[in-house]
Amino acid sequence: MAGQEQSGPTYTSLAKLIREARLARNLSQRKLSSILNMSDAYTSHLESGRIQPTVQTLRNIASTLRLPYGRLALLAGYIDKDVYDTPNTQGYLKRLTDIGDLNDEEWESVLDFARYIRSKRQE
Repeated sequence: MAGQEQSGPTYTSLAKLIREARLARNLSQRKLSSILNMSDAYTSHLESGRIQPTVQTLRNIASTLRLPYGRLALLAGYIDKDVYDTPNTQGYLKRLTDIGDLNDEEWESVLDFARYIRSKRQE
């Protein structure tokens, strides 16, 4: 489940990117935790790759560390590589911007609907 500790997958590439960006901005884990309004333990777990952050947490991290949200979402497993590698046309970027303010529950609904649409293609 998003935002929970995972016993299976690890998010080491995501963790490495976040840690490197934090260090490049001369922020301690404690300072980043404070800025993002999350616990020091959460930040530690995040940077060790043991948890999948929520979509909203990824948005906050992207904004704070000036990282591309799409890259973080890819590494966290929220979007597929094929989607991430799609050419960034104006129309595509507009559609992404239109759904950029969805909360986690709304985002899950969008993903469920997208899975439904894809399943119809295969019939």
